[in-house]
Amino acid sequence: MNSDNVKRRTKIRLISYVVALICILAAWGISQTVKSRAYERELLVTHQRSVASLASYLESIETDLKKMQYVNTLPMTSGLSISLCRASAGAKSCLSELAAGDIPLSGINKFLSQASDYAAALSKKTAKGEKLTEKDYEQVAKLHEYAAELSKQISYMEEVMYSGSVDFENAVSTLGKLQEKGDLSISYADTVSDAEGTFSDYPTLIYDGPFSDNITDKESEMLKNEEEISEDEAKKRASKYSSIEENKLIRQEDEKGKIAAYVYYCDGTSVAVTKNGGYLYYILSDKYAGEIKIDEKTAIEKARKYLEKYGYVSMKDSYYSDNDGICTVNFAYTQDDVICYADLIKVSVALDTGNIVALDASGYLMNHRERDISEAKISLSEAAKSISVTLTPKSSGEAVIPTDDGNEIFAYEFLCGDNAGNDVLVYIDSETGQEADVKLLLYSDGGTLTR
Repeated sequence: MNSDNVKRRTKIRLISYVVALICILAAWGISQTVKSRAYERELLVTHQRSVASLASYLESIETDLKKMQYVNTLPMTSGLSISLCRASAGAKSCLSELAAGDIPLSGINKFLSQASDYAAALSKKTAKGEKLTEKDYEQVAKLHEYAAELSKQISYMEEVMYSGSVDFENAVSTLGKLQEKGDLSISYADTVSDAEGTFSDYPTLIYDGPFSDNITDKESEMLKNEEEISEDEAKKRASKYSSIEENKLIRQEDEKGKIAAYVYYCDGTSVAVTKNGGYLYYILSDKYAGEIKIDEKTAIEKARKYLEKYGYVSMKDSYYSDNDGICTVNFAYTQDDVICYADLIKVSVALDTGNIVALDASGYLMNHRERDISEAKISLSEAAKSISVTLTPKSSGEAVIPTDDGNEIFAYEFLCGDNAGNDVLVYIDSETGQEADVKLLLYSDGGTLTR
């Protein structure tokens, strides 16, 4: 064989091997890049999820510490203590996932421990029959002040991370700058060290009316004995409730949850009618409001008349909110001037046309009935004695409020104010004289909300 041919073949093989090696290395490099980018994306999502969870926990801690400034009896103090401990534990878990490089987060961890431990100490103090002192309330106010600032910073951190304007490490470094505020020099009671370590489920915040989150977790009281209506009858009622011509309504998939219902649709609007009894369940619309032509007072009156027209009577409006030209009003049933907060209906009115664009009657449908309201065992003036010294009552009334275990209690409702101009709703059990609940009132140009 010619030596030149051998050399040429060897050279070709060598070139082939080199090209193959280059291709393999290139493929490997691309693969590693893809994996690296996938890992980075996964890490970013994990960080974003941790920050979002941390923001939620801190919002709960801030709310509970604010409420702690207004409580005065064992049940509420204990309940808030449990909530604070649970939320603090969750926040600490999120912080451990956010640890980045040499950025210290021990100060924030210390604050979270202070908040839950001090709340537990106050709970034990009230359990012994001791009243909370002015110093106790001052200490809680300090904790709340820091919680509010921290919550604000975390919310901002969440915002900039999602916008992509800064990277994760820079966002966390902002968090690290709060360390110097972490030492609040809180004095603890001797009993803090053996605080309870078992906590109840993490509570939900309520933003669209008192008790709206815990009124639909059982069988419908109102519908269970009602007869089922036909599909034809349901369509007629859907047309009547929505003012949409019957022949334009298209049957959709039925609601199969705790409230079974026929559902119809037309041009962006859905209407649900309960199978049992044929009551209006909900209206949902994707319509936007134009130029505002009516005020909130007019909208509330239109909503009330609409409810009365279709059988929802004795409804009292409580709180409302405005959003993009839509006024959403919360109504609760009243029986003998007692507000039954579980019987809740939310109605949304467009402020340009005055039309009803949304309605949710799930609370009412689940809970409405004529109640046997027992006579109060304590007087209004006796109940007022259970209100914290940090609050001044402005007005009062009577209410039936739902509890987390699905029952209801008869309570006195006090609208109170503090020295800073904040308004708070305090509910005193009419049988025991203990605080049954505390709600913070949030005012804005858009209306009044509670949490």
